[in-house]
Amino acid sequence: MKLSDYVVSYLQSQGISHGYFMIGGAIGHLADSCVRNGFLLYTLHHEQSAAFAAEGQAAITKNAGVAMATSGPGATNLVTGIGSAYFSSQPIVFITGQVNTFESNLDGKRRQVGFQETDIISIVKCITKYAKQVTDPTTIVYEMEKALFIAKSGRMGPVLLDIPFNVQSAEIDPAAQRHFLGSPEHAKMREKPLPGKAALDKIVSLLSSSKRPIVLLGHGAKLSGAEGKVRKFMGQANVPVVATLMGTDVVENEDPLYFGFIGTYADRHSNLAVANSDLVIVLGARLDSRQVGVQAAKFAPGAKIVHVDIDQNELGVAVKEEVSVVSDVGDFLDSLLPLLPRAPPNRAEWLDFLNSLKSRYHEVRQAAESHGGGISPKLAISELCRVSKEGDAVSVDVGSHQMWFAQSWKAKKGQLVLTNGGMGPMGCSVPTAIGVSTSDGMRPVFVVVGDGSLQVNIQELQALVRHNIPIKIMVINNRALGMLTQFQSENFEGRLIGSVDGYDAPDFVKVAHAYGIAADRAETADGLRAKVEWLASQKGPALLDIRTPREFWVLPKSSFARPVHDMKPYLAEQELKQALKYV
Repeated sequence: MKLSDYVVSYLQSQGISHGYFMIGGAIGHLADSCVRNGFLLYTLHHEQSAAFAAEGQAAITKNAGVAMATSGPGATNLVTGIGSAYFSSQPIVFITGQVNTFESNLDGKRRQVGFQETDIISIVKCITKYAKQVTDPTTIVYEMEKALFIAKSGRMGPVLLDIPFNVQSAEIDPAAQRHFLGSPEHAKMREKPLPGKAALDKIVSLLSSSKRPIVLLGHGAKLSGAEGKVRKFMGQANVPVVATLMGTDVVENEDPLYFGFIGTYADRHSNLAVANSDLVIVLGARLDSRQVGVQAAKFAPGAKIVHVDIDQNELGVAVKEEVSVVSDVGDFLDSLLPLLPRAPPNRAEWLDFLNSLKSRYHEVRQAAESHGGGISPKLAISELCRVSKEGDAVSVDVGSHQMWFAQSWKAKKGQLVLTNGGMGPMGCSVPTAIGVSTSDGMRPVFVVVGDGSLQVNIQELQALVRHNIPIKIMVINNRALGMLTQFQSENFEGRLIGSVDGYDAPDFVKVAHAYGIAADRAETADGLRAKVEWLASQKGPALLDIRTPREFWVLPKSSFARPVHDMKPYLAEQELKQALKYV
């Protein structure tokens, strides 16, 4: 059979029915094989968008996503999306076309030989789990099996196969080829780390003696599919939880044991909860500086840290750990739960204290009057949350609106929140939503995006129209790059180069109408609720432009010079002491 036909048939055999791409000459055979073999390729208008869409595909299907691109600029346009998938630990198979082997720069002495020839393998090796150019057609079975296995095993992530044009068209006999699955290499790679008995016994002992335990939920808890096990653990141990930015949808946010998300731009009461704890059990979070602060030694200063992560390299790096466990979060909880006492411990005093912090410091609405009127972005997002339903999906872009979203959205049962806390690329939200919707029966997906982020991949509005994808876009439009405006105001005496000075945005309602998308605008709080309800009720793609004052900043916010729990606007010394009762 034709090699490109085999590539498509193997993806289909693994339960993958579609992918995302932008056509180019060097990927011609692969694209044609997709058409002839019933593998659906959604055309996007930039390869970066195809990569983001594949992230959405992976997140909703719990299988590998697929994105394809041609050689040269097509392949390099994937790089930001590849990095995003790598840092978000999403399993994606990237396939790029390449020039014919007989016209390629094999010895590397010349800059370029073939038209649009670029050594994409060397470029992406540091942001993929596996990257290989397939020059021998008799190895394609081995390489396809190996690439997909690596993408989905251990700490998941992207892989890339670069296939020259003449290799795509080669005739092969798959039955005669060597297999990766079942090979010694496969046997070694499939070994799975499990928590040891000594570590489990120590954790049980720490939990039983702890008076103020708390669990920190990271993205790894979601990637492992451990949401149900986490809820069981919370109930059986009667332990409160907080989350990282990427872990806010692991449990229903209205659960009485959920106390918000931590970090630099987090809920004040959540950071204070961790600061007062005597035991922190970290499930699938890497404890980076945006979670623990630059002064990591002052993170949970009186607590013993138990850190569970599938990646050995994330353990014992950021903070001093009492117990470090290399394990998938789900496997860890499977091993731990049978060892816990059946009767939940009484933690009334600790939970009462945490609830007092939450009652005092959690505030969704931000006064607009002090900023000359207009709509509070937190209010707009909380209204969108109000109309959302259990099981809904929402894709959030990068910028100030991302932090307002995290502070305002209360994830309901089964909701999927897709946000980007690693690479942090502007322009990811609409393509990611496309991947979610098209991978799940054209389900409606909400998008929360800033005016700056929307312009990065605004061309994908055409894909929404082409396929009538029901994506509902809320634009938090302050006519500035708000996160940078705040940063420059705090650090560069208000010189707003590129964020306000030299930056502007179009009339998004007119732009949406030009694409054929229903659109409306909200400029005052009066009528906001009705317009948000209008957005949610639309059957096809729709856009609501929310005009918010430029003066809104993201608060509360931690500072470089203080512990992560000591946030702007700063509390009075006596009040902070009261909030740090147990420190």
